[in-house]
Amino acid sequence: IAHAAKGHLSTYAWNLLTVFFMQVAPNSDSILGPMNQEPLVEPEDWSAESGSQRSIAALFQELVAFYVKDFDWQKEGISVRLGRRGPPQATLPLQHFATKDGGKEMGPSIEDPLEVTRNLASGVTSEGMSRLHEELLRANELCLRGASLKELLELWAPPEARPQPDASQ
Repeated sequence: IAHAAKGHLSTYAWNLLTVFFMQVAPNSDSILGPMNQEPLVEPEDWSAESGSQRSIAALFQELVAFYVKDFDWQKEGISVRLGRRGPPQATLPLQHFATKDGGKEMGPSIEDPLEVTRNLASGVTSEGMSRLHEELLRANELCLRGASLKELLELWAPPEARPQPDASQ
């Protein structure tokens, strides 16, 4: 899900998804402000007194749940420069691709904070977007049932590429 050459998001785009989540965390405990401001909570001050005592695992679970349940990939854009939820900026080129049923779907909109007219998701394909949603749903399910980190990081393979049990035994 992080292989831009194969129609997925780049690792840079994934980093921006993470920063954006930390700016707009749904539970009103945002850790970061917009890019042009200082962090709301300095990392060295993360403590019970600052209200930011969540573990990395808890933050990861919240991030996955945010992009599965709360974020509207069709209507919202990601801008760490602005650090707030809303539609993609008018200067950001939108991407549409055909769906399997012949319809059209809007691709993700991820603004490059260093070049605001560049959509970092412009190379994402319909298949790449489907895989993104599949993997986020899988990660969310694993987090909800308390799966181990080993299971969460297990490499995914399409069903047709998975080894099949030998029927002759």
